[in-house]
Amino acid sequence: MSLAFSLIAFKFVLLAGLAAWLSLVAFNNLVAFRNGVFAIGQIMRMAPLDQAPAIQTPLQRRRVEAAHWHRAVFALVLIAEAVSAALLWAAAFGYAGASAEPAALATIALTALMATSLLMLLGGSWFAYYIRQDNLQTMHFVLIGVAAVATIAVNLRV
Repeated sequence: MSLAFSLIAFKFVLLAGLAAWLSLVAFNNLVAFRNGVFAIGQIMRMAPLDQAPAIQTPLQRRRVEAAHWHRAVFALVLIAEAVSAALLWAAAFGYAGASAEPAALATIALTALMATSLLMLLGGSWFAYYIRQDNLQTMHFVLIGVAAVATIAVNLRV
């Protein structure tokens, strides 16, 4: 087995694994859409800040109570996840021989994953989710890191 083949296999498994994971996330969010809207609504209403002990901050003026905005934002996140997953699948299949430029497609796919993660990070930060939901912020930073490291990995040359 050559180093070139093993790198291609690695890149395929990395991209297919991320694609499968994100596809499952998007599917679960579609099936449980109302739950996702509720979770996004909690962030946008800044509800965790009202839990005991309540935290008062001037940032609470950013609260968004309207449920139609919660649905719209969650739909945007779901669309971003689905597009990113589709691009990751296309990139994975590119390494299986279906594309002449698999690294370019993989870089675009991983950019979409990073953009999706940044969308969630910036949206959550606008609503100060880091005060009581810092685990979500940590997860979003980890996803950005995964996308960055995976981009470096798929651009390795033999």
